[in-house]
Amino acid sequence: MLGTDFITDVLLISITVEPPLMLIPGVLATDVVLRTLCEAIAKAACAKLELEASELQAEYRPALTAAGRDGREAEIYLYDTLPGGAGFAQRVGRLGLPVFEEALRILEACPENCDRSCYRCLRSYKNKFEHDLLDRHLGSSLLRCVLTGAPPVLSVDRLQRTADLLYQDLERQGLDGLQLQRNQQISVPGLRDVIAPILATNRSKERFVIGIHGPLTPDDDPGLRELKEFSAATAVILVDELVIRRNLPAATANLIDRLG
Repeated sequence: MLGTDFITDVLLISITVEPPLMLIPGVLATDVVLRTLCEAIAKAACAKLELEASELQAEYRPALTAAGRDGREAEIYLYDTLPGGAGFAQRVGRLGLPVFEEALRILEACPENCDRSCYRCLRSYKNKFEHDLLDRHLGSSLLRCVLTGAPPVLSVDRLQRTADLLYQDLERQGLDGLQLQRNQQISVPGLRDVIAPILATNRSKERFVIGIHGPLTPDDDPGLRELKEFSAATAVILVDELVIRRNLPAATANLIDRLG
């Protein structure tokens, strides 16, 4: 292995979250959201200071604390690419909140209204090896939560499109005895009515509610959470939205196995 010490100016940004929001080290969703924030913050900082895109870069790591190991704290570090530092990272620190507001604007206002990322918002030649880890919608959900306290949820439209992908792939399998329905209302005595994104009934007449959860919030739907905890007659299976979009065949195969 080859290595070197690179002495420069660094701005350390700590992000602290509370359950159900988690930034678990090594999990795909954590890598995607933090890599996305790195690119957005670096781009926003360069825009605010009128710098070339190559003069500031950002990386991330779990916080070196117990909270970091538990997925409740992560760190982004912004640094000058000039050896010895040029003071840019320090100036970003003094600018403060406007940099993060500009990063949120970059994430939410893509001119192409792209699905995940494109060359008009986050992609560049510099980050070509990370293009698959950039998701502006997931990044904006976390950044808006940090800035305003808004719940870190994906849009209803995106969740519906993802549920459609999964539903159509399950239907394509042509499994004997498996009945599938979209957006069916489930009524259980003592619980609130729940809309099942996908309702599956197998050949043994067992019912399964298949829901889509946000990558950073595995248990964020109160209705499905209650149904999962208190209804023995209907099983609830929650599937990670990011897994469906990144590896649909694996998500479908896992579901078929669980549906029996």
